[in-house]
Amino acid sequence: MHTDTRTLRVLVVDDEPSICQSVNKVLRRRGHDVEQAFSAASALDVLERGASFDLVLADLMMPQMGGMELLKIAADRWPELPMVVITGYASIASAVEATKLGAIDYLPKPFTPDELTRTVEDAVWRWNGRRAAARAGQPARMIDVDMPFDEAEVAAATSPAYVERLGRSDMPVLDFCDLGQRRCKRVKAKGVCKTEECPIVTKQKKTGRLVPVTTMVADPIDVDMPFSAREVAAATSPAYMAALGRSDMPNVGRWPKAKPSARRILAVDDEAIVVYSIRKSLTRRGYQVDEAFNGYAALARIQATPYDLVLLDMRMPDVNGLDLLPKIKKQQPGVPVIIVTGFASIDTAVEAIQRGAADYVPKPFTPDELYKVTTRVLQQAAA
Repeated sequence: MHTDTRTLRVLVVDDEPSICQSVNKVLRRRGHDVEQAFSAASALDVLERGASFDLVLADLMMPQMGGMELLKIAADRWPELPMVVITGYASIASAVEATKLGAIDYLPKPFTPDELTRTVEDAVWRWNGRRAAARAGQPARMIDVDMPFDEAEVAAATSPAYVERLGRSDMPVLDFCDLGQRRCKRVKAKGVCKTEECPIVTKQKKTGRLVPVTTMVADPIDVDMPFSAREVAAATSPAYMAALGRSDMPNVGRWPKAKPSARRILAVDDEAIVVYSIRKSLTRRGYQVDEAFNGYAALARIQATPYDLVLLDMRMPDVNGLDLLPKIKKQQPGVPVIIVTGFASIDTAVEAIQRGAADYVPKPFTPDELYKVTTRVLQQAAA
C-alpha cells in the first residue's frame, strides 16, 4: 500500500447511515476528513456548493439515483474528481461499466478497515500520478498490480536498467532475454545469452509456426507451380485466396464465408477450440476472422494487417493478455480490444478497462453473447 501522510478529504455517499459512519470512523482514525451524504442527490448538492474533495466513495445501489448515475454526472461536471464505487452487489459487468465511466477503483462490500484505507489512499495517489503525467505529456506507467509504483519513482531509487527488468510485479524478471524479447531458460541458468540472434526466434521463423500469413501480396502461394496471390484472387475470390496455405489447395474448414468488405477480427487464444468456435460463430454473422495462437503470432498479424477488432485471451503460455494489450494499441492505436478469459475476476476486469480494453468477457460465452458484445464494441468504435 502506498503511504500517503497528508490529510485527504473524502465524500462518502451511501443510503445506509451505518456504512457512512463506519467509513467515517475508519478514515478519521487514519487522519482523514470525511463528509457524509445519504443519497446521490445530497452528494450533488454538496459538490455544487463548491466543496473540495480528494475522493468520492459512492455506493452502487441507492434509491432514486444510484452510484453509476452519480458517476456519469460527476465525470461530466467535475472531471478532476476521482471516484471509487463501493457495492454489496459486486459483479464483473458492473465493475467494467463503472471503470468505463471513469471510476478509479471498485470495492466490493463487505470490506475491512485496511482494505478501505488502502483503496482510498492508493486511488488518490494513482489519480494524482495520472494527472501529473498528463500535464507532463507522459503516460503513467504502473509496474506493480498489487502495490502500484510509478516507473520514474522506482528508477530514481534504483536505476533505469532495473526498471526495464520489472514485470507486472515489483520483482525483477531474472530470466527475461532482451535479444529474443521473451523469458528464456538459458538466460535464467547462465545469466546471459551470448548468441547474436535468438535461437528460439530463429527456429520459429524457419518452421513458420509464428510467421504471419500474409494475404493479397505478390508472393508465390504454391511451392510446386508458383502463382501470384493476386492472380488467384482475380480468378476465384479474395476469400478463397485467403484460405490457401503453401499449396494451391485451400485449407479445409478455413475458407471464410465473409465478404471482402466484412469487418475483420483477430481472435487470439492458445486454445484452438476457442479460436475455432469464435471464427465459426462470427463468420456466420458476416465477419471475417483471422486467428493467432500466441502473443508473438498476434503481434505479427497486427503488424501486417489492419483489424477492426481484436478478441484477446488473458492467459496464454507466452504472454499475459493484459501485458500484450498496450503493445497491440501501440501497433494499431485505434483498434478496440475485448479481453476474454476463463479466469474472470473483478480486479482483472477493472485493470483490463484501465489499460484500454473496450470490454471484458468471461468464458464460457454463447455465440449470441459473443456476437452482441462484438457488434456493440464495433458500433461504439465507429461512432
